Amino acid sequence: MMECPKCGAILDPAHHGDLVFDGRVWCGRCREYGRELIRPRDLREIQAWSRMICQELGFPPVLLEDNAAPAVCRPGAPVLMAEADHRRRSIRFYAPGCRLATLCHELAHIYTGQDHSRDWAMMFAQLVAWVKNRLGQDHGPQGFRARLSIYAGVPQGVYENREPPPALPESRGSGHKPGPTER
Repeated sequence: MMECPKCGAILDPAHHGDLVFDGRVWCGRCREYGRELIRPRDLREIQAWSRMICQELGFPPVLLEDNAAPAVCRPGAPVLMAEADHRRRSIRFYAPGCRLATLCHELAHIYTGQDHSRDWAMMFAQLVAWVKNRLGQDHGPQGFRARLSIYAGVPQGVYENREPPPALPESRGSGHKPGPTER
């Protein structure tokens, strides 16, 4: 077991969904991930980050694969983000998992060869801190911006039509009964 450095709560790496890994392991009440760590990114960008992490930290490269299958569910987990295969030194990403925090999570599995142990948790925390430092300097892999606009990933058509929506009629005839969306 581990303790949150701020509040002293007992932390179990097996319940990693309630924890934040950032230099150290924190409870989710005391710390949260920054937007850039949990922003969905293109698999090519996640692959570039993986190559940069492996090269700069002296680890052998890891094969990253994409699985376009719809959200895969497992008992106890609502959506499967990614899976690490220790023997093949590979990570398979599912659509919702193409995020830097997920990459760090799975790389920690590969680098430690462990599942949700104290050593895995510390490696995950160190990887997130390293990536967060690079994000703070806006120094991502070549060809990709580390920090993106808050609108990145939003379909372009959403912001193209800048005309206001048509006005609602101001008065309605006597006998009009409000519908379910008008109440």
